[in-house]
Amino acid sequence: MKKFLSWLARVAGTALSLVLVIVLLPYASKWAAKLIPDLSGAAVNTSVTLSQKLSQSARLECVQVDVNGVLDSTTNALFIGTVQSVQIAYTYHASIGIDLTKVQIRTEGNTVVLELPAMEVLSDSLTPTEIQRSDFWYPLTDERRQQLLNDEQEARREKHLAEVSSSEEGWDYVINALNSTIAAWSDIDQRITFRYEHP
Repeated sequence: MKKFLSWLARVAGTALSLVLVIVLLPYASKWAAKLIPDLSGAAVNTSVTLSQKLSQSARLECVQVDVNGVLDSTTNALFIGTVQSVQIAYTYHASIGIDLTKVQIRTEGNTVVLELPAMEVLSDSLTPTEIQRSDFWYPLTDERRQQLLNDEQEARREKHLAEVSSSEEGWDYVINALNSTIAAWSDIDQRITFRYEHP
């Protein structure tokens, strides 16, 4: 009998709890609305201000790449073999980031969502530091030397951009840099929540 009464008390308690939750739910949402301010209007205003500022801003540098490399090139001729051998040591520097004018902005309630564009190489340079060549049969011209450097620079550019843009660490650099930039703008409402989306 005691077990039955205990079970009956548990059932009654559970039913009473459910009734109280259903009855008090509308009031709870009103209390929560009073405690949590509606910033949707402020979010819209912030998104407009942010859009204007980003469109006026330059590109945002987020990652720097500095490497030393060596390019090797050989040219062969039929029946003779190698007629030109070139080895160029160089330093490569690149600045990788995003174009702020390409950021897309939308609001979701109290949140401003920033859709970030793909990363790009904002600037880069490849500087030769030493050139070794064996080109008695086929002298290395300035035009060919420059073409070798241009090809190597393009290969480096694609390699490092792919490495940075495919890693979450690279996007963390972008988001941190953008957060710092936005925080420095005094007319941006800092109560607003910002969310970032990237490719």
